[in-house]
Amino acid sequence: MGRLTTVERESDGSMARVTLNRPERRNAFDGRMMGELTEAFEQLAQASSLRGVVLIGAGPVFCAGADIQWMESASPISESQARDDAQRLIRMFRAIDECPCPVIARVQGPAFGGGLGLMAVCDIVVAAEDATFSLSEARLGLIPAVIAPVLLRKAGESFLRRFSLTGETFCASVAHRFGLVHDVVPQSDLDDRITELIEAIMRLAPRAARESKALLRRLLPMPEADHWAMCAAANAGARCAPEADEGLRAFVEKRLPSWATPQELKAHDGAGRPS
Repeated sequence: MGRLTTVERESDGSMARVTLNRPERRNAFDGRMMGELTEAFEQLAQASSLRGVVLIGAGPVFCAGADIQWMESASPISESQARDDAQRLIRMFRAIDECPCPVIARVQGPAFGGGLGLMAVCDIVVAAEDATFSLSEARLGLIPAVIAPVLLRKAGESFLRRFSLTGETFCASVAHRFGLVHDVVPQSDLDDRITELIEAIMRLAPRAARESKALLRRLLPMPEADHWAMCAAANAGARCAPEADEGLRAFVEKRLPSWATPQELKAHDGAGRPS
């Protein structure tokens, strides 16, 4: 695709930061941004040394969902064109959802529509206590169809029924109650909390963190009766891997394991930017 213009991507090899960079449009998706965000995460997925990603929105708004001006400018639109746009949006969400290492969303301000979808495909979501949220699609004659599967998985049926059928704005404490947001902090503490989470991730064995995320993805669609056999195999595989040998030995010897050196733990600031 060439140079990214609507998304910024920075990485020092172990941690990456991806920034939604259309603040003048409240970081709303248009066709280019969907493609660039997909490209950014698909490329990061190939980086075997990567240990985490922080997703950020430039400006005061995290993400306002789809860009209404972009959608309106394409009208009238055929059903086949609309399906193509929906598939591109699905690919974008899946690229984030399937990122093999932990993804943290730093939600500093409002998120609407597809912005909630972004939050739902991140592993950890930290929101400022004054951030606001809305599933406002039905106000525009639309429905939250593309993001419904990930919101249903993350926040549940009760959440979707309550807020998609009213379009009402809700606060960070409500988002936290439904599991869409994990941590709610004052705006001034947002970066400090992100720093703490990055440090926690950097203490994890890299392969074990990736395998833990992969295990959870495999478990979700699998019949419960099949869980035990797969989990036993995953447990045995991890226990026999070199990381487990190093981790257990480090614990007995009362030292940090090789992947959690003090230099590694101090190498990043609160936004996931290399220091």
